[in-house]
Amino acid sequence: MQCHLIVRIYIFAPAMVRDLTKGRPANVILLFAFPIILGNVFQQVYSVVDSIIVGRYVNYQALAGVGITNGLTFFIFGFVLGITSGLGIMTAQFFGAKNYKRMRQSLGTGFIICIGLSVLLTTFALLSIHPSLHFIGASDEIYEYSHNYLAITYIGLTTQIAYNMVACICRALGDSKTPLYFLIFSSVLNIALDLLFVKTFGWDVKGVAWATVVAQLVSAIFCFVYVFTRHVELRLSREDFRTSWNFIWEHLRVGLPMALQFSITAFGVIVLYSALNNFPTTYIAGFTTASKIQSLGMLVPISLGVAIANYVGQNYGAGNLVRMRVGVNSALIMAIAVCAVVSATMAYFAQPLTSMFLEENVAGNVSEIYNASTQYLYISALFFPFLFVLFIYRNALQGVGKTFMPLMAGVAELLIRVIASLILPQYFGYQGVILVDVLAWVGACTLLFISYRIQMPNWDRALHQYKYKWRMHYNA
Repeated sequence: MQCHLIVRIYIFAPAMVRDLTKGRPANVILLFAFPIILGNVFQQVYSVVDSIIVGRYVNYQALAGVGITNGLTFFIFGFVLGITSGLGIMTAQFFGAKNYKRMRQSLGTGFIICIGLSVLLTTFALLSIHPSLHFIGASDEIYEYSHNYLAITYIGLTTQIAYNMVACICRALGDSKTPLYFLIFSSVLNIALDLLFVKTFGWDVKGVAWATVVAQLVSAIFCFVYVFTRHVELRLSREDFRTSWNFIWEHLRVGLPMALQFSITAFGVIVLYSALNNFPTTYIAGFTTASKIQSLGMLVPISLGVAIANYVGQNYGAGNLVRMRVGVNSALIMAIAVCAVVSATMAYFAQPLTSMFLEENVAGNVSEIYNASTQYLYISALFFPFLFVLFIYRNALQGVGKTFMPLMAGVAELLIRVIASLILPQYFGYQGVILVDVLAWVGACTLLFISYRIQMPNWDRALHQYKYKWRMHYNA
């Protein structure tokens, strides 16, 4: 009964702007993060379903071909996610400071940046397909699948930019439910189109790619119309688009380091896949399967990270250092608690989860694919705490505009992945490829922890003053 009531209140209630500077920090963060978690669940589910449909209705070579594009698509889409998140943080800070005129000017500036980004990034992405696949050493067996998937996916890049921008604007104002509604809609539509294009029309990986593009396009249009019709405070006038180079730079100063941090991390993944391509296609398919399963386990820390960035952004704009510190601590506790459950679940159900991705006619290769997938899941589950903590620290620093050290953490991940990819597979074989990932998590988490501790003294002083005043009031 209580669960049903929570769902009715926090999912089906009308979308609203939420002031994250008021209320108990832990509750505010959890309630704000809950729709983001559900949204990410649906987003990851349709990503996983894409791989399941390719693996079961096409072949495991197609599954491997789509799998090796993960780093390449993350390189582009991570840049989009980073820069739109940075633009959203600027909006959150103006909203927290109650400077609504400046907030609308920030939105207008953000749209101008996204239009230019769409043209430049789409052109670059399409021209980079062949060189990037050549760089990672895609074999002839899977090259065509990878090329077709990337070409169609990059054509739909503008829809990805549009949706991410609107979603980040909503979250900056404390509305995390509206993006959820349209993610659910997009996910359901994507799965339906997957089955239609692949199973019925026989379009193999091209069907999966087109399904994603069409679903994102429809969702982006509906989301854009709904948001700017529903939220009166977001309606822009012509004056809001009159910006300056200085104001554009203020936004890029926050957004670009976040975008580069994602892309740098993605380049490390590309290097990792170039090392993986030296192994048989069955190992690539197993690695792809395990990475999709792992992505489901990362939903909560990613969502808490998004919540913390917006929470810290609003409270930083309002000057509430105490709430910032308490909120980050609460998010860390939540992340560690969830990590214990996720790690145990992922390791225990490694084989049943892997079996969902395999077609029926690969009997001779099943053992190798199972072995590659389960090894990855067992090893990564042990190091998951580093990854969970990493998301909290990274987003807390980005929320106050301290984007340099998160960027350097991305550089550290890249260096570790490059060096480890050259060395570990030679000595440890496939297990060495798996260790490349987890070592990158440990290195980045360590650097972010040190950076966070350096930034904390001002927060701690404010927290101690708050506790002292509370004790004096209580004793009186």
